[in-house]
Amino acid sequence: MNDIMFVLLTVLFIVIAAIMILKKMDSKLVFFFVGTVALLVVTLITGESVLGDKTTGNMYLDVVDVIRTKFISTVQGTGIRLMVVASYVMLMNHMGASKVLAAAVGRVLVKLKSPYVILGGVFIAGCILKIFITSQVSLGLLFMATIFPILISLGVSKLSAAVVLITIGMMDYGPNDSSAIFGATEVMGVTPMEFFLHYEGYVCAVVIVVMAVFYAVYFKYMDKKEFGINAAVQNAETLNFSPRDYGVPVYYGLFPLIPLVLVIVFSFTSVSMDIITANLIGFFVVFICDLIHTKNVASIGDNLKKVFEWMGSYFTSVVVLMVAAAVFAEAIKKMKGIDIITGWISNMTGATVIAMIMLSLIVLATAILTGSGQAPWMAFGPLTPGIANILGVETAALAIPMHLTGGIARCCSPFCAGVIAISGVAEVEVSDVVKRNLVPMIVAYTVNLIATYIIFVVM
Repeated sequence: MNDIMFVLLTVLFIVIAAIMILKKMDSKLVFFFVGTVALLVVTLITGESVLGDKTTGNMYLDVVDVIRTKFISTVQGTGIRLMVVASYVMLMNHMGASKVLAAAVGRVLVKLKSPYVILGGVFIAGCILKIFITSQVSLGLLFMATIFPILISLGVSKLSAAVVLITIGMMDYGPNDSSAIFGATEVMGVTPMEFFLHYEGYVCAVVIVVMAVFYAVYFKYMDKKEFGINAAVQNAETLNFSPRDYGVPVYYGLFPLIPLVLVIVFSFTSVSMDIITANLIGFFVVFICDLIHTKNVASIGDNLKKVFEWMGSYFTSVVVLMVAAAVFAEAIKKMKGIDIITGWISNMTGATVIAMIMLSLIVLATAILTGSGQAPWMAFGPLTPGIANILGVETAALAIPMHLTGGIARCCSPFCAGVIAISGVAEVEVSDVVKRNLVPMIVAYTVNLIATYIIFVVM
């Protein structure tokens, strides 16, 4: 009877949180409020402290102390990493370095001849650049300014081009991505680079290659069916855009690559290179090169001031969300409802597959309803180590499909900032984008699950 009660309570609080978010309430407020109430309910039912042996001496005060402990552990660990990494990415956008890098990639892509081969190439190139330009909106808009006109001139429909430029941001991966850093440090207990190279990178590579081919074939068929679009109407190379168009030297396009290159290079040596150290070195290199180019010392001070402002902004928008999600996740853990369900299915044939689908669908539904893949991942991702232990599988088998599903699903959400922004610039309806992207996202979700299962369960 107790098991059924805890399962029902778990479902109830998840549903309450989902409804509040659907009512456009702030995710941080929802997770703090629902998480705290859920912890109080657990305390009342069990008569035990949610902090266990680390109690303050009062089990009701311990509920509030959970928030304190989550703040401390998050800020001094994952939080400071995210603040440094995010500020470096923002600096790259501010200085135009990201635009130069995107334009350089575009100049390479236009050398391909077939419009839909270029479309697949754009998807691959965009997914690779997502490692360095971690914002879906920023990356999509950069490609809108450079690649979108080329695709249209070649005969690709505005709708197909817009969808691909939205979905180049669906892979939230790499050592610079905030949700990937969270997954590495808070869920998997590894470094962001190890998570990228030895876990998530394998699955992402499979998804990217499969989807590039699928987009090229499927969108060619859909464009011909819906618009009657055929071959190219002009040579894309005649379009006038260049990495030199952004008012900064072309070598600035190398700046976004510095942290990742440093981490990768030092991973093959006996020297440990943390992602924070790599980004700090990047700051020094960028400031010195910019000083040599501009000969303006004051600009360094201005940029440094902006860096600290961006850190503060990221603390407010993302780190606090992580803390709130951690409180909510702790409450769900203490209720043990999902653990109980996992125990029920653990002896069933295909228990791991059922758990993968169940957990990833929770993230998928929440991401579509909220337009964010980050919030549901941070709320439910921490549950995966305990569930994986019950099932006797690697944590990666459950964590990776959950994490990647969030990014995939938000590309089909009419509430996603990237979907709204890019649809607006492309002058296509958001509803048409969501409809056109539905089949590809189902394919991407399925490939994500299959690739993860084969790599981390079968092999």
